[in-house]
Amino acid sequence: MSAQHHYVSKFHLRQFLDPFSLSKKEPWLWQGFVPDGPVKRRAPKNLGTRPLMFDGPGGLADRQSSLESFLANEVEGPAAKAMREVGLRPRGSGGSLPSALTRYLAWAAARSLPMQQLFSEWVTAGLADADRQMAEPPPEGLMNATDPKRDVRMIHPTLGTRTFAHGTDLETAMRDGWTPDYDDPANFLESVHVQAYYFQVRFFPRLRWFTLHAPDGEFFVMADRAVGWAADGHVNAPPSCLRDPSAYVLAPISRNLVLVGRHQTELWNVTPAQVNAVIAVSAREWIVGPTEQVVANAIAARRETLVDD
Repeated sequence: MSAQHHYVSKFHLRQFLDPFSLSKKEPWLWQGFVPDGPVKRRAPKNLGTRPLMFDGPGGLADRQSSLESFLANEVEGPAAKAMREVGLRPRGSGGSLPSALTRYLAWAAARSLPMQQLFSEWVTAGLADADRQMAEPPPEGLMNATDPKRDVRMIHPTLGTRTFAHGTDLETAMRDGWTPDYDDPANFLESVHVQAYYFQVRFFPRLRWFTLHAPDGEFFVMADRAVGWAADGHVNAPPSCLRDPSAYVLAPISRNLVLVGRHQTELWNVTPAQVNAVIAVSAREWIVGPTEQVVANAIAARRETLVDD
């Protein structure tokens, strides 16, 4: 039986446990499927997984390392301590994020199953090339990437799919309308590395970060996109939209805390219910939360928001 890899970290899911369940042997949270439910009690270990989803290299420079091991030891482990540190900050406080947390949020934003689906949609819509239009040069660190030495499956809007052998001039192919087929696991993992690096060294450091704490008795939810973003009211825009002055990032850290990254500095007067509605709209398959009611309310708000649009 193939190993199940979490595309939303198990330790992150545990931050949304039902408070009533914390004293139980196997505590739970509540998972609601969009667009209409149902909402069911689940153990964190049993959700947010796909077989062998990260069965690939752990770095663009070191192709021999394991991505699953890299995520566990280099990303998730250090992030747990950083999350606790940020959680102790006063309500509404801002300031820079610990580097370990920035790194985790970058990978959380890039590695989800919905991102694989979105990459395919952006290719179809002609949006996946946004960063190739050279709004600015690629981050310098990407120049250290090694040749993956593999064939690449690509897709064309009229010619369908084709596998290009290693050594083919892919730049010429892309000028002719071919783009990587992100339904191919190897292509998706390559894009995860690149996109996580963009988030970590370019997009996230440019934002001003502050905390949103839920009042007593209220809670936040998290989607299958553990870290989401929006610009000009669109939650499914490619990451290059984070250059837009209207862009913001929502990173639910726990049932009581959401991190917000924005370009703007004015106060953000929002309620947990409003934040949950945006998170729910960004969900592709499911959201989770600490109570059945807060999840059901978020699903209902998602329906109402999409109908209003």
